[in-house]
Amino acid sequence: MKMQFQLQQASGKKEEITLDLQKIINAGYTGRDQAAVQAHIDELKEEGIPAPDKTPTYFPKFIDRLSQTEDIEVLDESDHSGEAEFVLIFDGKNVYVGVGSDHTDRKLETVDIPKAKQVYINTISKDLWNLADVVGHWDEMILRSWVKQDGKKVLFQEATLDAMLAPEDLIARVKKLLVKPDNTDGLVVYSGTVAALCKTDYSNYFEVEIEDPKLGRKLSQKYTLNPVSNWYKGD
Repeated sequence: MKMQFQLQQASGKKEEITLDLQKIINAGYTGRDQAAVQAHIDELKEEGIPAPDKTPTYFPKFIDRLSQTEDIEVLDESDHSGEAEFVLIFDGKNVYVGVGSDHTDRKLETVDIPKAKQVYINTISKDLWNLADVVGHWDEMILRSWVKQDGKKVLFQEATLDAMLAPEDLIARVKKLLVKPDNTDGLVVYSGTVAALCKTDYSNYFEVEIEDPKLGRKLSQKYTLNPVSNWYKGD
């Protein structure tokens, strides 16, 4: 699947690029701080999602589940939600960084996590950075997400990236999952997420960003959820 992006160089120059994306891996429970990992596991346990046998965890996802859309059609349910994640995209010798959300059906996740991952899309930002431009100050960057409550944006997640596996560590781990470890062309890797700052009611809005304070820039992506009942009345 070919997808267009705007590559932001460290110099500030922007370049339109087209990438041939072929496969997705969603990682989970990727915190460097195991206490934070346990906090996220405890959050999911409260929703009936069983704890994994080991961490990190990994799930392949169909490539057509990747989108830059800001409008997601969903079922008339409130048991699905987004997660803030950094994204690594492999293209030849280049590795790019994006930001997005692994939007997940939480009810189905209690039954079958691999299938739950296929129901809703993974969102991805339209802008990317070169990993080489940020790897030297990676841990200083900040991952955030927001939801809306009563029409107002509420900060839902926030953590510096030192809370999660470093990109070189995640890359090494992911390569071991591949039938051909050196064949990473077109691979898209979602990082896993961080614990929520607060409990919120269901939100039809999700926004995520990575801030790079050193270079004074951000990557962002947002989307609104639209239930099928907006057009389908039923019997």
